Formats: sequence, C-alpha cells, structure tokens
Amino acid sequence: MKRIGIAFFYHESHSFTPMITELEQFENEAYLLGKDIIDHYRGTKTEVGGFIDYLTGSKEEIEIVPLLCASAVPSGVVTKETFEKIEKDMIGSIQDNLPLDGLLLALHGAMVVDGLPDPEEKMLENIRETIGNNIPIATTLDLHANISEKMVTYTPMHFGFKTYPHIDMYEQGLAAANAICNCLFENKQYQAAFIRLPMLLPSLNMRTETGPMKKMIDLAKEAENIKGVDNVSIFGGFPYADTASSSASLIVVGTDKKTMGEVAEKLAREYWGLKKEFLVHLPSAKEGLKIALSRRNKKPIVLADISDNPLSCGSGDTTELLRMMLRNKVDQALFGGLYDPESIKRCQEAGEGKTVELELGGKVTPEFGLPIRVEAKVITLSDGVFYNSGPFNQHLKVDLKATAHIVVDKLDIVLIGRPMSANDPEMFRHLGIDPTKKKILALKVKNHFRAAFDPLIEEVIYVDAPGVSTNNLTTLEYKNIIRPIWPLDNAIYLEGE
Repeated sequence: MKRIGIAFFYHESHSFTPMITELEQFENEAYLLGKDIIDHYRGTKTEVGGFIDYLTGSKEEIEIVPLLCASAVPSGVVTKETFEKIEKDMIGSIQDNLPLDGLLLALHGAMVVDGLPDPEEKMLENIRETIGNNIPIATTLDLHANISEKMVTYTPMHFGFKTYPHIDMYEQGLAAANAICNCLFENKQYQAAFIRLPMLLPSLNMRTETGPMKKMIDLAKEAENIKGVDNVSIFGGFPYADTASSSASLIVVGTDKKTMGEVAEKLAREYWGLKKEFLVHLPSAKEGLKIALSRRNKKPIVLADISDNPLSCGSGDTTELLRMMLRNKVDQALFGGLYDPESIKRCQEAGEGKTVELELGGKVTPEFGLPIRVEAKVITLSDGVFYNSGPFNQHLKVDLKATAHIVVDKLDIVLIGRPMSANDPEMFRHLGIDPTKKKILALKVKNHFRAAFDPLIEEVIYVDAPGVSTNNLTTLEYKNIIRPIWPLDNAIYLEGE
C-alpha cells in the first residue's frame, strides 16, 4: 500500500493594490484539513478533484492521505502571519501523517507574501526538509505562475494548466497523479528543463483558443509526442506580482535530458518571437460603452471591466464604467458583481421591494472612482451561495457572503459581499436574473468568464477603465523584477531581435 498525500495552497497576489490577504480570506474560500478535503473536492473539476479521482480509480494499492487545503480569491499581498500559520499547518499535517510515499501539491505559482520574496519556493524547501529527498512530489501550477529556478530543484514534476480560461485544472491534477504513480510503481525517473524569459506580459491576450498563447500551447502539445518528453508547460507569468521570478517561462518534463533541453530552447525562441502579439490597445470605459450602444445585437454584448477583475486582484468596487452607464441611462443591461457589503446591509435593512438610498462602490480604491449616490429599488436578497454550472471550476460551491439585486433607473445591478469575478452565470441566476435577456452585460471579468458565457453572448468588448489590474503595465512602479525585461525596457531589445 502506497500512501500518497494530497494538499492545496493557492493564492495569486497583487503587489500594487492596497488590499491585503489575511487568514479570513482563506477561511472564506477554503481552509480544510483531513477528510473534509475529500468531501469538498470530490466530483469537482479542480486539481484536487483530479488527484482524488485518479488515485481512487488506480488499479494499484493506494491510500489517499488528505493533508491541508487553503485557497483564497486573488487579492493583495498575503500577510506574513497568515502565510506562516498556513505553512505551519501544512508542515504539521505532513509530519502527523508520515511516512508518505508521495505528495501531490496544487499551487498557483504567483503568491507574494509580505517580506518573503518567493513563498512557494520556501514552502517546497521546507516540505523537502520534512519528507526527505527521496519522496516524489508533483505539483500543478496556474498558467500565470511565476517560476523560480529553485522550485525545479525541489521537484522536476510541475504540470501547468494548458487552458485560459482554466478548464483543464482537473486534467492537470490527473497528469500529476499519473506521474507520481509512474515514479512509485514503475520506478520512472523524471527530469526537468526550465527556461525563464525576460518578458513581462499582460495576460489579456493569453487566451488559449486564439492568439499567441494558442500557438505556444499547440507547440507544447506537439513536443509531448517526442520520445523522452512527457509534459510541456508554458507559463505566461503574473505581471502584477512584483518579484524576481515574475516573467514568462516554460518547463519541459521527461526522461531524456538532451532532448528535453533541445525542446526547451526551441520553444523559448518561438515564445520570444511572439512577444509583440501579446500587447493590445483597449478602449476606455466611455469609448467601450459607445461601441456597445451602437451595436444591433440579438444576444448580449459583454463590456469586460478587466482593470477591476477580482481574479486579477481587482477590488471589484471601482465605479468608472457604472457611472458611465448610469449617466447614459442605459437600459436592458446588467452590471455586476459590484463588491459592496455596506450597501447590501442597507438593502437588507430596507427589505425586498423597498426603495433605499445608497452610495455604490468606490470604498476600497476611491482613487479609481468615488462612490455613486443613487436611489435604488431592492428586488431580491440572497445569502450569495451557488454552485458553478460552467466549465470553469465546475460544481464548486461559491459563497459571496450575501448578494442583492437592485435596480437604479432601468439598470439592473448585482451587489456582492466579497470580491468575485462574474465567471459563472449562476452569480446572476441564483437571484432570478437571466443574463441572456439583457442587451449589455457589464462584468468585472477578464477571460475566465468566457468558458461559460461565450455560448450565451454575441461579442466581448474589453475596456481598460481605471483599476489596479490595468492592461498598461508601464503605469506600475516595479521594484523587484529583474531588469531589463520586455516590454518595460523595450529599447534594450529592439536591436538584434
């Protein structure tokens, strides 16, 4: 009987937002120990769901050892106290369950902790010290991970998502579990070839259905057919994390060191050659709304407020786009979700069907738009709990900590009790709203929402309203990234490309 531990420590951290991430944010999303992990993630299309299904369905004699799962919605830098608490619990859960024969660990790869340059690297180091060098570890990583060289020395087995929107988290969980089993039952010895590229890329044009990232993922999949190469991960990096590891990179996992190195070098050259295709110019909120209003669409048009997308660590409460829509008296439209627990409380006090005066949004980052004073009718109140129905994190429970559906003039607005991207239609359906009945959907999203919404909509207009997750990286004051880096130091690379 082989004892394989499963664990999950996941956060994408933004270095340029005033928000911080504390233990409460992890407890709001997921903070689980022991068998509660199995109950929570079994049947979900997540990395941990993949771990569980593969190990359960294996013909080999395997005991799943659930350790710790901690996850929080992307936000600001994690406090040192919070990280140390979770890491202590993680190491403690491993120590309490020794001996282990293998470990499956789901990470993001772009966590930032106050005073700690690379927390995931540090945690892998501490796990290695706890279990020794002979126990295989396999990780799953987000496509937007920032990878350090040292992470690859602690284990060569890293499996990055190949889709954005991320709808293959489950499949990468299966791949990581398969690799662990290959080590334990077939004595397979994996190695890794890692290359970091001096590119800091905005993530908007990293969709894997079209564009430059699709080209790279297609090349990665082709390379996996080469003998001696088992897996290729292309990482776009997360540009809002100001660390020395922040950049694009790639990892080739396999058994033939020479071949893997050649594949990595070839892919790196291709990646570098595509860098300019990742840069796009976006309309302002005013310009984007004007375009949407000019359309004669039969299905909804989405105005994607990417600069305040919570899954890019936006506060979820900026008001520029909302102000434009109210000023233009836009009807047959839906705006959401706007993070505003204070306004939700006032709606609850007033009750459904009542009219209430509110100051909407603008409370967390007022520099990107002050609160908007309105008179609103309360339509529906909810506890904010629903289950995702779309491909992204399918079947996973979401708890928004209360929601309110209000109408201002003729505009439907959904208020939410914690920052969360509108990535699944159930955010609106659980309130009785059918988003397909609207002409315009103004959503605080980037790309993940497209997995569920693309079949329902006619067009997406990305707008770059003010917000911490702007598409224009030149407005951010980096202190820790390794320079020179493209495109911030564009002139360095113009000659001899």
